[in-house]
Amino acid sequence: MRAIFEKEFLKGVKKHSGIKKQIEKKVSQVMDHPVELGEPLKGNFRGFYSCPIKRNFIIIYLYCAACRKKGDAEFVSCSDCSATSDETIKFVLLGPHDEAYNIK
Repeated sequence: MRAIFEKEFLKGVKKHSGIKKQIEKKVSQVMDHPVELGEPLKGNFRGFYSCPIKRNFIIIYLYCAACRKKGDAEFVSCSDCSATSDETIKFVLLGPHDEAYNIK
């Protein structure tokens, strides 16, 4: 399995460095079980998964194999989709639930 960490995810890790070990542990678990640990998202986040790190703190990621299998690749439209293997997980966002979904 290959991991890609988007810029916004890395900014979240830096911003919330106090829980860095918990983040690393959850990323490792997601890498081992991307579909089992994540909850498929809907609406504007169709094709993505979310996974809690702690109570109200989540990771949002994209598992390329599941995205393509479910036909969400056109909806998600990653610029590097054709060059990315099925066994890739893109970690997109990290933060408190409302912040990650940009809810105000």
